[in-house]
Amino acid sequence: MYAVVRIRGNVGVRKKINDTMSMLNLDGKFNCTFLPETDDYRGMLQATKDYITWGEVDETVVKDVMSKRGEAEDIEKIIKGLKEGKSLSHMNKKRFFRLSPPSGGFKKSTKKPFPKGETGYRGEDINKLIERMV
Repeated sequence: MYAVVRIRGNVGVRKKINDTMSMLNLDGKFNCTFLPETDDYRGMLQATKDYITWGEVDETVVKDVMSKRGEAEDIEKIIKGLKEGKSLSHMNKKRFFRLSPPSGGFKKSTKKPFPKGETGYRGEDINKLIERMV
């Protein structure tokens, strides 16, 4: 499953990109959501890559975010559903989680792609970022 975090705000974002981020439940800066790894979601992530960062997330990080940010019940069921390809909204669960800015701040530019910046696909490194934001 993917963890997706919105890094940049709403100013100057084209309507089509903003609509796609709304479909991903990423309306505000530092919102995080968990998505199943499907082709549809991959296309949406690629279209919004200049404003978000994403990667494959560990179950321990998912449990940590959900327990600290408001979805403490049935975490194991939610993780199982995400692995089966269901989205959070299809499971009638909280669709996004608000995170704080990363402790220590961003190390690189929020306008350049990873690894030179903070946006785009970052693979397993998403776990380190989310741990700093919880």
